[in-house]
Amino acid sequence: LLAITFIISITGCGNKHEKEKTLKLGFVPLKNNEKLVEDTEPIAKKLSEKLGRKVEIFTASSYIGVVEGLNSGSVDFAFIPPFSSLLATNKGTAKNILTAKGKTGVPGYKSVILAKKSSNINNIADLRGKTLGFVDESSTSGYIYPASMIKNKGIDLDKDVKILFTGGHDKSVQLLELGDVDAIGTFEGVLDKYSKDFPNIKEDLKVIATSELIPGVTVTVSNSLDNEMQKKTKETLISMQDDKEIMDLFTKLFSITGFEEVNEQSYNNVIEVAKTMNVDLEKVK
Repeated sequence: LLAITFIISITGCGNKHEKEKTLKLGFVPLKNNEKLVEDTEPIAKKLSEKLGRKVEIFTASSYIGVVEGLNSGSVDFAFIPPFSSLLATNKGTAKNILTAKGKTGVPGYKSVILAKKSSNINNIADLRGKTLGFVDESSTSGYIYPASMIKNKGIDLDKDVKILFTGGHDKSVQLLELGDVDAIGTFEGVLDKYSKDFPNIKEDLKVIATSELIPGVTVTVSNSLDNEMQKKTKETLISMQDDKEIMDLFTKLFSITGFEEVNEQSYNNVIEVAKTMNVDLEKVK
């Protein structure tokens, strides 16, 4: 009887501990990490209230850091671009639960290549011999798509251009403004998003190329998170679409206006673009 009581007590403690465990919500480094954590704190607070568990924001110095967090279970769920979600789910240790809708209401967005209006760069062909700023090797709009557009025009990314990885979309814009790079790959709408940080970008910069539609930002959960909490997280995010204050923040920070079910077929194009870039999902670390 004592042994049974002891086992029940231990089990009860385990359940209690699981319920009290802090959930880690991951975001890729779209901007300065400390600022990102500060800006997303209201989202974490609202999710904490809805989920009944404390939610803390996690970000890393690279996109892969968030992917590895999902794979290891140190990150419970994350908002990540589609290529990063492919890397996460390819390991079989995470799955996509929702796709984010953009400002147009469509679950997707586009990548653009920007240059200075004052430059003689007017199309992709003009990039030959130039220095290009990309966000991160695992960034969908900040590298995979714009780099594939450039490669498809016959420009050798290893020989014909110089590449600099900036670590963030805001950093890419900053370096282009300063003249440290000649063009950048980033997401459509970046000129609106960072117009307060860089007041002259709309007058200074121009779009020289635009990609096809990319699947939206994906909500990906680690398989280490129990099924009940996975389901609750999905339901909570869907219900938060009715919370104007939080959705305004999602829109301001990430151009997210809502969520919908994942269409896995839409990721096939991301895989094809990755193949164009000779990316092996099994070997990306």
